[in-house]
Amino acid sequence: MKFWFDVLTPKQVNLFKPIVDELRKRKHEVLCTTRKYREVQELSKIKGLDLFIVGRHGSDSYEKLKASTERIQKLIGVIEKFNPDVLVSLASPEASRIAFGLRIRHIGFNDSPHAEATCRLSVPFLNKLLCPWIIPFNKFIKYGITKHQIIHYRALDPALWIKRNKKSLYKHEDIGLDPTKKTITFRFQESKAAYLYNTKNLSNLLLKSLILNFKDTNIVVLCRYSDQLQAVKDNFNNSAIIVDKVIDGISVLRLSDVFIGSGGTMNCEASLLGIPNMSYIMHNILVNKFLFSKGLSYKCRDEGEMIKLTRKMLYDEKMVKIIKSKSNGLLSQMEDPKKKIIGLLESCK
Repeated sequence: MKFWFDVLTPKQVNLFKPIVDELRKRKHEVLCTTRKYREVQELSKIKGLDLFIVGRHGSDSYEKLKASTERIQKLIGVIEKFNPDVLVSLASPEASRIAFGLRIRHIGFNDSPHAEATCRLSVPFLNKLLCPWIIPFNKFIKYGITKHQIIHYRALDPALWIKRNKKSLYKHEDIGLDPTKKTITFRFQESKAAYLYNTKNLSNLLLKSLILNFKDTNIVVLCRYSDQLQAVKDNFNNSAIIVDKVIDGISVLRLSDVFIGSGGTMNCEASLLGIPNMSYIMHNILVNKFLFSKGLSYKCRDEGEMIKLTRKMLYDEKMVKIIKSKSNGLLSQMEDPKKKIIGLLESCK
């Protein structure tokens, strides 16, 4: 069989890599496409996932629309020539439209029903949707899919790659860390997502406060985009360890004592690794609500709350042990969905 994967984010590199590897092991033909995106391209090299770059992603509404229509035009010829039996994607509007137009079966993943724009442009086109068991059916049904088309698996998405990556790819010195100090890793927010509004300066405010209050620690800063990286260098270059190349997030987390993120994939990864972490936005999304309820992640609403939580996470050994114990227990209960996914894909003949 022929499978087409449209891989648009770092999370999708991690999610799809073991599935692509297994399909190729079974002698299926696989094409993986992506768009110009610094983190995806560099992480795919680290993970050994070959990607064919088609198009780009815009920053504002007009540019996103323009980039999307241009990408569809460029992808059509590539996909028509490859002639896949199945498309696998995670809320790719361009891939969804092409699969619908060319009558290609479409298997989708999605744990983010809060991302209304991409859900509206992808979920109605799916033949099947796979998602974590904690997401109620009605969260996706409202976008135009039926209950019998939704398949739950008992795992949060990062469990699929965390169970396969037991060690860090790096040592402390690889990132410029002082191994005698505790390490705080700070992840800048997703500044170009359609579902985030009015949070542009929050990352800068929190990072500045972090640097002022924790001078005796390694403070590692991870950025998403080139312009974001340059702005951080201009403002904080002598005050923190600013990682200017794309690196494996899981490996950085394994060297961290505390992680502070915007509530995206790395917060979930940190939670399943048992690393104390907090989210400074996206408190109301389902995955984060679940992690908060389990005591594996914490809400951070402002600078004062961040400082208080960071100090407790760094120096309260009892808290750290409890988080680690809860994390181990939850991860051990999660299934490895790869077998279920491969079985579904091969049944699409």
